[in-house]
Amino acid sequence: MDVLVDYQGAWGLGDLLCSDPMMLGLVERFGPGTKIWLAGKCGNVVHNPLVAGMARPGQRFDRTVEVQLFTHMPREQYAQLEAMPSLVDHMCSYAGVRPSDRRPRLHLHADDLSVRAQLDLPERRPRIAICADFLDPLRHWPVDRWRTVARVLASAGAQVLGIGLQSHLDCGLDLTRRLSLRETAAVLTACDLFVGNNSGPFHYAQAAGVPCVTLFSLAVPQRFVHPGAVVYAVQAEGLPCLHCMTRCFAAMQRTGCIASPRGRCMLDIPVEAVLDAIDRALQALTPAAAGSARDPTLA
Repeated sequence: MDVLVDYQGAWGLGDLLCSDPMMLGLVERFGPGTKIWLAGKCGNVVHNPLVAGMARPGQRFDRTVEVQLFTHMPREQYAQLEAMPSLVDHMCSYAGVRPSDRRPRLHLHADDLSVRAQLDLPERRPRIAICADFLDPLRHWPVDRWRTVARVLASAGAQVLGIGLQSHLDCGLDLTRRLSLRETAAVLTACDLFVGNNSGPFHYAQAAGVPCVTLFSLAVPQRFVHPGAVVYAVQAEGLPCLHCMTRCFAAMQRTGCIASPRGRCMLDIPVEAVLDAIDRALQALTPAAAGSARDPTLA
């Protein structure tokens, strides 16, 4: 059985990673001899050992799974998928499967993990990765606030790692724009905590088994939490329009943000709320890595 998984549209890296369990679901549905081929922008899924490779021109398949972004299907139809309580289930629904293991995986190899030794990361703990990147402006917390959080953590004795492709923290070990996505994933496996916006690196951190402090706005946090992951959600308080995309994706696409000022769901999150969540996350860690975001004896 040859199955084509055809990714249609400019999917985000987090969305693509959440489709990783679909490969197991396809093998469980069609049998261990199933060969899975990919087309389109597929992200980290290409590294799944159940995937045979990228589809070749003219190749024929017994089954085709069309993974359609809202740009490739009616908005009202996509809105039903966007309202599903789990992004993993949303992605698996394109194939009509519910795999026995719904956790997205990174499928890292020894050569991927070798970057940790090459960077010679200091042993100071806790080691906290911060990513200020974003794709959607309505999921963007101001970079100056991320820099404030990074400075507070560093002054408390934490080892801060800045990761991503966009924004520098001007604090700690700056790995921004220095690592490939696979190398970033490998570095995340050596961290005690991830802090950032709801973006691709957040999903990679979950798959790396790292507790996350993540800021949410357009959608309910539970939708983006992987099975078994530990996520401390931070959101603005008192906004009636919060989670607009989950409540009615089609309407949100037509009207855009209705808050004033635009993007209040992120702008109304104070630095103290993020630091409080980091404190809770650090206190839940093992004694060797735990501390307080405000405690100068953290190290």
